[in-house]
Amino acid sequence: MKTLISAIFLFTLALTAHLPARSQSLPLPPSTLILHYRLFLTYNSTTVLVFPAPVRPVDRGDCDVLAQRQVGVENVLKLKAGRRNFSPTNLHVFTADGRVYAFDLYYTDTLASTYNLTRVDPATTPAGPEIVLAGQALNSDQLSICVALVRRQSPEFSIRSHHYGMRLQLQNIDMAGPMLFFRFTVSNKSNLDYTPDFLRLYLSDQARAKRTSRQDQELSPLYADTLVTISGKNSRMFIVGLPRITIPDRKEFRVELYEKNGGRALALRIRNRQLLHALRLAIPTSPSSNANQ
Repeated sequence: MKTLISAIFLFTLALTAHLPARSQSLPLPPSTLILHYRLFLTYNSTTVLVFPAPVRPVDRGDCDVLAQRQVGVENVLKLKAGRRNFSPTNLHVFTADGRVYAFDLYYTDTLASTYNLTRVDPATTPAGPEIVLAGQALNSDQLSICVALVRRQSPEFSIRSHHYGMRLQLQNIDMAGPMLFFRFTVSNKSNLDYTPDFLRLYLSDQARAKRTSRQDQELSPLYADTLVTISGKNSRMFIVGLPRITIPDRKEFRVELYEKNGGRALALRIRNRQLLHALRLAIPTSPSSNANQ
């Protein structure tokens, strides 16, 4: 009996000798820590961040924070609260020079501010791997002709969202070269004017665990009409041009339009089957090319 107990003890000792000891794990060295900046967001105004390089994907810890790159300006990011008094969360911004900027976000009722991050010490935002940038789009002449063609077309889709007398509708999807064009109409059925503040286009997870970070892929337009006030009982058309995309599995393409100083937000979901029915536009030859022929 004693021999059996001794054998079991020796066998157990041999097994545990090969297991890694928890006490041997090491903490990350302080030199790897990226400094977090404290940032306060509000519901009725927009915080603007100016970065020293083009902004790439934005990783938000909570869907109550709205983040959008300024159309036509690659290094400017606009932020605002999606709802009042959201719980503290975080935000990571990646830029094309391989740097990451980390922010802790808090709600405030005071007016938003504008920050110039080109003045931040680069030592606090360590460089990372380079990010591959998107390819070239249509030239300006081709782009203008394509937009005019999209504007004249008959509606092909009727994907819509209604809220408080407002309606956002997707009417057309067209493609030309490396671009997709989306034609929307915003209809104001109410008597109150509607002033758009924020247009957001992004790919998002269809479902996620409650405590996991939300990785939304912001889509930056290569072309976008200026959003103007829509008076009561009127409608407006606007066109957005994006790099050609398809929607990965378990993702969805979302379009969100927010009202300035108001709560009439509108949202659409666009699926792959709609993208696959995009009409092909013949890429026009620019006037300069015709002159050389």
